[in-house]
Amino acid sequence: MKPNFIFRILSVALIFLLALQGCTYQGKIRRGIYNHRDFKEKIPARVMVVADKFYREKIYLDNEHIYSFRLKDGLPIAVADALGTLFTEVEVNNYEFRKEYDYIVEIEYKGRVDLGNVEYRREGVLAPNYVLNPTLDTRLILTFRNPHTGYAVARYDENVHTLLPTDRIDTLLKITNILSSLSLGILYPLDLQIFGMKVRNRIEKNVTYCLYKKIMPAIKEDRVNYQLSHETEQTNTRVDGALLPFMHATLFLHTTNGTGSGFLISPDGYIITNHHVVGKDRDVAVVFYDQRHLLDKAHPIQKYSQENLRAKVRFGKVIKTNKRRDLALVKIEGENLPYLELEQDRTQYATGQEVVAIGAPLGIEWSVSHGIISAVRNTNGVDTLQTDAAINGGNSGGPLIAKRTGKVLGVNSWGRVSTSFKDQAESLNFAISAYEVLRTLGISQPIDEDMLAMTAD
Repeated sequence: MKPNFIFRILSVALIFLLALQGCTYQGKIRRGIYNHRDFKEKIPARVMVVADKFYREKIYLDNEHIYSFRLKDGLPIAVADALGTLFTEVEVNNYEFRKEYDYIVEIEYKGRVDLGNVEYRREGVLAPNYVLNPTLDTRLILTFRNPHTGYAVARYDENVHTLLPTDRIDTLLKITNILSSLSLGILYPLDLQIFGMKVRNRIEKNVTYCLYKKIMPAIKEDRVNYQLSHETEQTNTRVDGALLPFMHATLFLHTTNGTGSGFLISPDGYIITNHHVVGKDRDVAVVFYDQRHLLDKAHPIQKYSQENLRAKVRFGKVIKTNKRRDLALVKIEGENLPYLELEQDRTQYATGQEVVAIGAPLGIEWSVSHGIISAVRNTNGVDTLQTDAAINGGNSGGPLIAKRTGKVLGVNSWGRVSTSFKDQAESLNFAISAYEVLRTLGISQPIDEDMLAMTAD
């Protein structure tokens, strides 16, 4: 039997086998895709790549779930192979064995196919043609953690954006596209399978690129973080001193509107914040000062993992709101919680009085700014305190505290910054007074639950 005849038979068989898979492509990241030489000097540490948690076993690159790719095995092994070029011992293992290692590495992969720019071409007077230029977005995130405490040591977040092959530049895709057209769509699954293979190859190349060109050089530059002697050094713990009780009573809030602040006003869990922080939410995620490690991130204003946050924190119920005065009352379950006292005496709102504002400006949680009360104002019928203590996005809902008495004078609400040469402004920040909070929400300290209406106004 001639070799050409055998090749034709095998080709036809392959076509029909691929066609029988239907209008979906199910691929997987292959093992051994990372193949680069070791670094000259390795870091003496045992590292475990987590194989059974924190990343999706399968990803879909379209809304119709036509293209799916299995990440398990291939992706963790690629990461382990890369780390093995720098660390003396690297293994892929299950999360339950994490305490046998010096560091664990969590993987997060995000991939997306974009149709890209539509290119208009005119091939003859009567033959206009619209050409798609599909692209693949690949994002790879590695988080190193201390396996005993769960704290992040470092995080590496890299992405790459690459063009995908099309039938204009790839011979195989051109052939399958022609076959699909000649068969009136009968061989469309073949076209789908071939393109899926091309996408898989591109995913593997992008993962390798992120590791080899971006992440591994960054880890090498950070090698001091992974020296065993580094673990015995004193950590950079917060020293909040006299402000610590205020920190414990100030909370970080996560809602569908974003992030903001709030503070406890009772030992059983009543919280004051702004209406614009909670929006229309019925429940909000509440993070305590002692849980701030849940918000760990590689950069101060980098976004935290919402999945990690929402799985471990408490949720508060929105009890009462007032949109016009931008106030809200939230309740969480608890007892013997730290809380702050509202200053009910309006004569204590004195111009020039020193104050501190606590909150999470731009998501940088439990930050403190210092200033004075610049003026006491009536803003459209709302008792308002003007202050030069910085109030930025994320400070909203946090307390403005009198430095002398430790009582809350107001709820940080908004600030104004202008860079216009004609209208330059800074240090113009405003808080809703504690007096306004009490009368608007109809509360007093201690909280009388019988006087609280459970419906929002």
